[in-house]
Amino acid sequence: MWQGLAWRTAIASLLLGLLATLSAAYVTFNKTAEMAAQGSARLFSEAMMQAHGEACRAAPQGWSHTFPQGLQVRAFDAATLLSGASPSARGGPDPTLVERLASGESQPMSLHYPRIEGGAWAGSILIRAAASGPCSVLEYRWPVVASRMSGALWLMLAAITFTALLAAASTFSVISPLLKRVRRLHVAASGLGGQAYASTNDAARDELGDLSRVLDVAQARVQSDAARILGQQQALERFLSNVAHDLKTPIASLQLALELASSAPAEELPELLVRGLEDTVYLTALVDNLRLACQLGEGVDPLDGEPRAALGMLVERVARRLSLLARRKQLTLEVARPDHELWARCHPTMLEQAVSNLVHNAIAHGTPGGHVVAVLEEPAPERFRLTVLDDGPGVPPEDLGRLGERLFRASGARERDPRGSGLGVAIARELCQRAHLTLDFTRNEPCGLKVVLEGARAPASS
Repeated sequence: MWQGLAWRTAIASLLLGLLATLSAAYVTFNKTAEMAAQGSARLFSEAMMQAHGEACRAAPQGWSHTFPQGLQVRAFDAATLLSGASPSARGGPDPTLVERLASGESQPMSLHYPRIEGGAWAGSILIRAAASGPCSVLEYRWPVVASRMSGALWLMLAAITFTALLAAASTFSVISPLLKRVRRLHVAASGLGGQAYASTNDAARDELGDLSRVLDVAQARVQSDAARILGQQQALERFLSNVAHDLKTPIASLQLALELASSAPAEELPELLVRGLEDTVYLTALVDNLRLACQLGEGVDPLDGEPRAALGMLVERVARRLSLLARRKQLTLEVARPDHELWARCHPTMLEQAVSNLVHNAIAHGTPGGHVVAVLEEPAPERFRLTVLDDGPGVPPEDLGRLGERLFRASGARERDPRGSGLGVAIARELCQRAHLTLDFTRNEPCGLKVVLEGARAPASS
């Protein structure tokens, strides 16, 4: 940037400075010379006519006089000069000045640059000395004064040198701080997203200051996203580890049950079939829950599109699907529902999986000879309530509030059944939260667990 922008800025500043200096010098020199010549010409003419007036009027062919300093004075008859005759053929004054004098200008003047234009004179001026007569118009012509020209050149050289130094200083004073700020931004951008990021703390209210603040905001966002992704990654790793363990156990158990059933006596087959059935139902529920967990994780809204679920039919389907497992575990699974249908506003497949998780959880932790009941009722107009009851060992009071947390299982649950990671109940709770339903866990007296899912009813199907 320094090699490109700095030198370009310096050269541009120098050229602009030289152009401004030369233009100002040219205008100032011309104006000063014109004002000085015009101011002194009238007084000098009066003094000269007093000294040389008789000689001028006595020369009918024209009079001229050259002073020792090189200044030349020539006299002309105004009538002849302004009549339209061409005095330039006789060595008369500049026709342009004559025209300007004829147009009414009192002291027309022109400056010349002999080294550029050629010629011997540096300037000339016409002045009307009288109304008529051979000396009525005077012309002054002066040569280039070498000492003055040398002084002007030195003055011009000094001005150019000063302009160059000023351009260099201005370039350094402007570019150097800008370059430092850009370098700090480069260092900050290089460390963006890492722990080595160092903010420039540039508080200037300009584009570079805005860029510095944008980098700070981006760094904060990157750090926040990185922390969130790291937390999600760690949670996913823990979750996958638990799921892998949960899959390994029922698969191994199912394999063992099938191997034993292939050679076991007839009286042992029912027990082995129950074990295989439990493992199969568990694997099916786990796969369905993983799919539902992925959908919820991707932000799928269970209320998108105004969905409705028929609760009575939904509960009966869940009961039929799990009834064989309940019988094999020597449990009684019963369903109670109103004669008329109750509707809930929720994605039907998702809600059915959540209800299946709650009923399956009650069966999985039930004791032989026990009961599992699912009761659907209408506690108030436009409300529904689904209660799942079991008379199993239940959950300690200190663990009731944590039911539904990912990877949490109540104390004693894993000893009774090594399978599971609490995923089913957690998904049921998360779905209820997104569908604006309530899910409560309380103790079922005298023993067991009571789960209540409640919410607002949806309008009946038209």
